[in-house]
Amino acid sequence: MERFETTPDVSADSLARRAALEGAERVVAIGGDGTVAEAAAGLIDAGRAIPLAILPRGTANVLALNLGLPTGLDAGIRTALAGVPTPIDIGRLNGVAFALTVSAGLHAEVVARASRVRKRRLGVAAYGLATLEATFETAPSRYRIVHDGGTLETEASMVHVMNCGAVLRRSWEFAPGISPVDGVFDILVHKARTIAEYLATAAYVIRGAPTSTELVVHVRSSRVEIEAVPDVRLQRDGEMAGTSPARIEMLPKALPVLLPPGSPWAA
Repeated sequence: MERFETTPDVSADSLARRAALEGAERVVAIGGDGTVAEAAAGLIDAGRAIPLAILPRGTANVLALNLGLPTGLDAGIRTALAGVPTPIDIGRLNGVAFALTVSAGLHAEVVARASRVRKRRLGVAAYGLATLEATFETAPSRYRIVHDGGTLETEASMVHVMNCGAVLRRSWEFAPGISPVDGVFDILVHKARTIAEYLATAAYVIRGAPTSTELVVHVRSSRVEIEAVPDVRLQRDGEMAGTSPARIEMLPKALPVLLPPGSPWAA
């Protein structure tokens, strides 16, 4: 077993790619969603489908939450050593792989404001503070969204292209039925503009009926193209990813991940 650490000059994707090309039988990513996403991208780029194990040690650990991974160290190590290899879907945003979600607009502004310094100091509360700031400072854009079923043109505050749907807890999902193993993305277009409308949308998520409101449009597709006027920021799995336009493609069941037998997606 070899152990490597990321640095400002050495990313998790380069380390994972190197491990795969040098014949490793698995890669264990220890960190948050950004580190895990980079490791997944490295394995995809290497073109060698070796299993990825995840020991969640970040602020939100949203991918671990969605996959049913344990957060305890001992249980995480057991899963890394003897988990069930389960192929999950992977997306590509403008050529770069992601496992969770791509967001355009307001949510990307939240990610930009939830800096590493803030997350170290405040933990998950950093996202709450960033959300308040972004909500007051971000204006809606005019979006053109091309998907399998046609083209949607609308004004919106943000667009999510999701491979996983839960946030903070398993029962809080952005849309019903989002799955990392079904070969399609769930596209959520949020039209809320005022604080009252944002709170109403959040309430629907907490009540378990996230799309039961005219403030959210939900479509499914294996490919997505997003343009916005004016251009908007993009985020990919909790990391900033430039600005629109976005070209997003699905890679069905492209990456085996080691999951505990109790995971809802374990093979």
